[in-house]
Amino acid sequence: MEPSQTPESLTRNCYRFVEEHRVLLEQAVEKVVRVAAQVGVTPEEMISLLDSGISIRDLLAFLASKRSGLA
Repeated sequence: MEPSQTPESLTRNCYRFVEEHRVLLEQAVEKVVRVAAQVGVTPEEMISLLDSGISIRDLLAFLASKRSGLA
């Protein structure tokens, strides 16, 4: 069994992932911001939702439901 990672190694891995996939992540964030703007949600509102504990998956579901007119 592989030993669990230390917080420091998890942080390094996270930074490495972000660096390796920076362009893809930036494109994804830009698309989410565009979709949110189309349904009347500002970046500040999305940040507030994330700060309050909503997961990214739930934020995307929320935006999708607003886009389809369900929310």
